[in-house]
Amino acid sequence: MISIIGSGKIGANVAVHLALRGLDDLTLVDVVQGLPQGEAMDIQHMISAYGIDIEVRGSNDYKDIEGSDLVLVAAGFGRKPGQTRLDLMNSNAGIIRDVSLQIKKYAPECTLVMITNPLDVMTYVAHKLTGFERHRVLGMSGTLDGARLRYFVAKELGVATSSVTPMIIGEHGENMLPLAEYTTVGGIPVSHLLTWDKFAQVISSVRGVAAEVIARKGATIHGPAAAVTTLVEAIVKDKHALINASVPLD
Repeated sequence: MISIIGSGKIGANVAVHLALRGLDDLTLVDVVQGLPQGEAMDIQHMISAYGIDIEVRGSNDYKDIEGSDLVLVAAGFGRKPGQTRLDLMNSNAGIIRDVSLQIKKYAPECTLVMITNPLDVMTYVAHKLTGFERHRVLGMSGTLDGARLRYFVAKELGVATSSVTPMIIGEHGENMLPLAEYTTVGGIPVSHLLTWDKFAQVISSVRGVAAEVIARKGATIHGPAAAVTTLVEAIVKDKHALINASVPLD
């Protein structure tokens, strides 16, 4: 079973992506009465239309995450126009503290995937409070930042996004670091294909695009949901895929 803590825009959209892949039964948990139940019902009807047979449940009780193999954390406040991810640290740290303790209590054997921002800090908080081994606490970061890097490189060079293999390290924030030597297009390092000035423009776009989306529509939703799903699918299917993620160091 996969549980998702937080049934807001991102949590619900992650549930949609996972349900469409039929990876496992889903449990949505939120403190708002009726919200996770309503989302679960709606998603259940959606997958019925596609003939996908998994169970999707909604709950306001953390006890219902018992037995989860994966727990995804999307609880907390989202960015508002003009905010950085780090601006959310104080408001979200308390929420993640409470969520982490509930996960430790009811799903002590799970792998935890953090979605809440500031992602790297919240991943560390969850790691410390759950006491889980570091390989069982992951933050969704590189899959999303990499997808954005892939898009902007492909757009700049006029190639298919599938031809671009991105490599990006560092925080999920304004200090993320795309690597030109290790980002390749058809196996060729992008440093051989773009001037430094052009790649610097790409870096600026990757770092700033989330704020642009938030300014236009209030939140980033579909990109993060797809990035989380890529990570979760690799774990569930044991793909042995190399995926950038935020992980606590020894």
